[in-house]
Amino acid sequence: MDFSNRIVLVTGSASGIGRAIAHRFAEAGAQLVLHGLNQQDATETVARELQDKGARTLQTDGDLTDPEVVRAIAAQIQDHAGRLDVLVNCAGASPLKNRLEDMPLADWNRVIAINLTSQMLMCQAALPLLRKSDAPAIVNISSSVTRVGGVPGGIAYTAAKGGVDAFNRALARELAPEGIRVNAVAPGLVESDFHPFSAKANYTSVVDLIPMGRIGEPADLAGPVVFLASKDAGWVTGEIVEATGGMRLSV
Repeated sequence: MDFSNRIVLVTGSASGIGRAIAHRFAEAGAQLVLHGLNQQDATETVARELQDKGARTLQTDGDLTDPEVVRAIAAQIQDHAGRLDVLVNCAGASPLKNRLEDMPLADWNRVIAINLTSQMLMCQAALPLLRKSDAPAIVNISSSVTRVGGVPGGIAYTAAKGGVDAFNRALARELAPEGIRVNAVAPGLVESDFHPFSAKANYTSVVDLIPMGRIGEPADLAGPVVFLASKDAGWVTGEIVEATGGMRLSV
């Protein structure tokens, strides 16, 4: 898959899955717009890694739940490149663990904002730039928790990612007449700073849930994302691709 001279924004690309996705796009020839949440040093490190691979980069920063920050990122891309070919909404977090009966409304709202509203805002701001592309695509990162109900204390995160699934399908339907494709990738259990599974005492029992016999790596998600963003998937929209090592087969 060739992304030469294509402009790709990957939110949450300072670490983890987002970083791996940015690397895969760079290897395919893309020019990368990187983003981190107050992670300038980490974003600069990723930028240097990609530049070593020959990619040109633009660094952005900020809280994607803030509409002004999102609009500023879109303005940077407009000034830098004049268009956007691919938007990957990878930024997200599950910083709070609350069961429903103990859930402060502020905590619920924050998790929904980080994982769902931020994707809406980024898509909204990016649309004028995507319309200038000859093959525009959006890839949203969801989660396999929407299929299995998540874990105790993760109700807000699971609800937010369920919203991402619905948003993904609705936006795909809305933008299809314009030729803007919208798809999602739903990761399973992936080793990262977000989820350091290998450090957990129950690591073996977690692996036993996965038919392919291992926890995923961030790079395992990069391939499906790059495919969905590519012209090879030019007739694919509204889909949610699970990358779980077959976990749902055993649940």
